[in-house]
Amino acid sequence: MVSIKQASMVAPSDWLSVIKINSTYMELVDRWYPVKGFAAWQGAIISIPCIGGVVAFLWLALNKGNTETWIFSSLAIVVFLIFAWIGYRGMRFDCFRESHYPIRLNRKNRKVYVSRPKDTVLVVSWDDLYICIKENKIPLFDKSFDIRAHVLGEDGKTIKDTFTLGYPYLGDREGVLQLWEYIRRYMEEPDGVEKSCNLTEIYLPVDGRREGARFGLIATFSPAAKWPFKGQLLFSPILAITTLGRWLAMYTSKIPCWPENIEAECKVDPDDPYQKDWRSNGKYDFWELDWPVICFVIGLVVIGVAIGWVVRELF
Repeated sequence: MVSIKQASMVAPSDWLSVIKINSTYMELVDRWYPVKGFAAWQGAIISIPCIGGVVAFLWLALNKGNTETWIFSSLAIVVFLIFAWIGYRGMRFDCFRESHYPIRLNRKNRKVYVSRPKDTVLVVSWDDLYICIKENKIPLFDKSFDIRAHVLGEDGKTIKDTFTLGYPYLGDREGVLQLWEYIRRYMEEPDGVEKSCNLTEIYLPVDGRREGARFGLIATFSPAAKWPFKGQLLFSPILAITTLGRWLAMYTSKIPCWPENIEAECKVDPDDPYQKDWRSNGKYDFWELDWPVICFVIGLVVIGVAIGWVVRELF
């Protein structure tokens, strides 16, 4: 457990998690926003070939017309449809949902609003949350850490609900403590709003809109920004196809919208000097935008060459 009142012994960092901030509330993205795109392309590479298989065997059956061909084609079509459905279910982790599920922390009324699937919202008291750091085992990346918030029952022991308050994508234990200190300081310290505004450099461009194609590329490549050559360039094919998956996910998902009663509880002073969102962002430099674009193009070329070689070898 970590204390809401006690400062962490690390430097705070927003870990590219903030949508907007003001003197009333701060809004963060959910833990699935940073990885959006992975499930989309992985599901698509299963579904698309399977749909092609369905079309091919249906064409074969219609052209041949004999009983044996219809039986064989029907069995093949059923198998392809099953795998196409599996791929579609994988895509559904990213696509045909909401572009993100925002979390709003109201500094004034001490409430936390958590947007969830199917247009549901969890509203809890900030002071009643039991906060802990959760370590997760994940394939390929060994470990991940997130800030887990438990909603306790009246006995103070029974867990009624749980949600992830913050997630430093590809961050270690120190990273999750940095993000926690950023959140804690905003909610608890008298000058937390000012400090948070001064610290935050980029606000995610998803307030009342989908992120654009440009920022989708930046968001996909940014976790490897510390390693522009051995990270972004070397893994450019994977990052490029993930970018395509992210674009697909974003443009097939709807924009989240808070209920009117919550917006009424979170009114912002029009003259608030600390009111910041994506409009406050500066221009992206070469390493933030231009270099990822170069790596994206290189990644697509590598993918295209690999697909061409496979097709040539098979046919």
